[in-house]
Amino acid sequence: MDQSTIRRQGKRLAVWLGVGLIVLAALTVGYFGSPYHGSSESIATVEDDQRVTVDRTDEGYVLQPVGTTPETGVVFYPGGRVHPDAYVGSLAALARDANVTVVIPKQPLNLAIVDYGLAQNGLGTHAADSAMADHPDVEAWYVGGHSLGGAMACRYAANADVEGLLLYGSYCDVDISERDLAVVSVTGDADTVLNRTAYERNRGNLPASTRFADLEGVNHTQFGAYTGQDEPSGTSYETAHSRLNRVVVPWLQNETAGS
Repeated sequence: MDQSTIRRQGKRLAVWLGVGLIVLAALTVGYFGSPYHGSSESIATVEDDQRVTVDRTDEGYVLQPVGTTPETGVVFYPGGRVHPDAYVGSLAALARDANVTVVIPKQPLNLAIVDYGLAQNGLGTHAADSAMADHPDVEAWYVGGHSLGGAMACRYAANADVEGLLLYGSYCDVDISERDLAVVSVTGDADTVLNRTAYERNRGNLPASTRFADLEGVNHTQFGAYTGQDEPSGTSYETAHSRLNRVVVPWLQNETAGS
């Protein structure tokens, strides 16, 4: 085979590799750019609640109690490939009953790990930092998240000036056990997405004071209000959210009582 033939074949291969990479990138962006959304009913129910305001912004959602200016806020990171609107229904009780500002930020490619990685490498700002800057009246902040979002919230909390951490169907893969943080970790016993082995292995990464709860009949998607990631649990979203908030709301009320 002469050199000119080798060069021609090499160019053809380079072209096809380039095309393949472009197609792969397009498919990846298309996949992660098509997130799971919350049901329209779950969002409408909160929007109709006269005790809560729901603000849709370019950055995500903000939930606040009506008639007060909270001094405490929660920034909640969505799970992987899940839209912020999926958590409006499950988090509304934190604003309504625990009197906090709740920010649910959008993530690049709907992945909190992308947001975290870009910020850690100086290529962007942590979503939590942006949310806090947008709400200067809030004096004390908690961060939290669902699934992958919870893991990234934990990484953020490991070095940030926050009061505590909320983990929904998630775990910390970094050690924050010696940090002075209030932590609540809630799982569902019908969750078929959460890696239970990894969850148990990483429990020791949390402070000894962590409040743990495992909710009966609650699956992975019922920490939000969407479908497609998990097996049906047989429990309604309304019931699942009630069980979730019977744990988290009093915990948050107790933690913020002195603020």
